[in-house]
Parts: sequence; C-alpha cells; structure tokens
Amino acid sequence: MKEGDEVILPAYTYTSTANVIVHCGAKPVFVDVNAHDFNINVQQVQNAITSKTKVIMPVDFGGFPCNYDELNKLVNNDAVKKQFNAVGDKQKKLGRILILSDSAHSFGATCNGIKAGALTDVSVFSFHAVKNLTTAEGGCCCIKLTGTI
Repeated sequence: MKEGDEVILPAYTYTSTANVIVHCGAKPVFVDVNAHDFNINVQQVQNAITSKTKVIMPVDFGGFPCNYDELNKLVNNDAVKKQFNAVGDKQKKLGRILILSDSAHSFGATCNGIKAGALTDVSVFSFHAVKNLTTAEGGCCCIKLTGTI
C-alpha cells in the first residue's frame, strides 16, 4: 500500500477502520450501507472502484456478515479486474482488488455454510471488551489460502 492507493470502506464504521488506511498512506473512500442490515452496499462499492483501488474493507455489523458472495463476484469480474493496477509481486499474483473483512461483529456466523473468517481473502477479528468475543484486548487475522498469493 502506498500514497495515492484507495481503500473502499463503509461510511458506517468505527474510526479505527479508516485510521489504519490513513496510517498506511492510502486514501479511505467511504460508501453507503444497506438500510436493512447496515452492511456495505455492493452497488456503491462497484461505483467507487477506480484504477487506484487496492482493497475493499467491508465491516460486518450486528452479527451479520456482509454480502461476500456479491463482493467476491465483483472483484473477480473481468471488467473490474481490468481496472486493477497491480503494484508489486503480491498484487500482480492476486490480479485483483483484495477484500479485507472486519469480521469482529460476525464471530461465529456462517454464510452458505462457510464460517466468518473464511468468507474472503483476509478477515480480522477484534477481541476488545465491547466486541462479541472478548479477551479484554487483542485480535486475530485469518488468511484464506487459495494458492494465488
């Protein structure tokens, strides 16, 4: 991630989600959420994608995972992949926008029989005292190994 890169995230989230993007030197691009579940709106994500987009960072809310079927389909769409401007070996191997999920609110949830944490490229869980699973502090990162990166 470098200065000028863009990361798409929901406007309805905690400040730390955007702060980590700024800390990396990238630009947060906020999009709206769905009225029925407060999760990131996939159509809004699609409208926000540019050649500078490197990551989509959905944030699960209230125990409900985002629509990862649609997000995964979106980043694998040929037209979207053609917009992707890979920089570095790992981005070139992936060949598309990375999805990095904040899954702290969906710990234990499943979507189409797949557990939260395995629904996308990378999923992170916070174990802060106000989260669904708490250890007072800390967290974990789950990486989906697909043989592409």
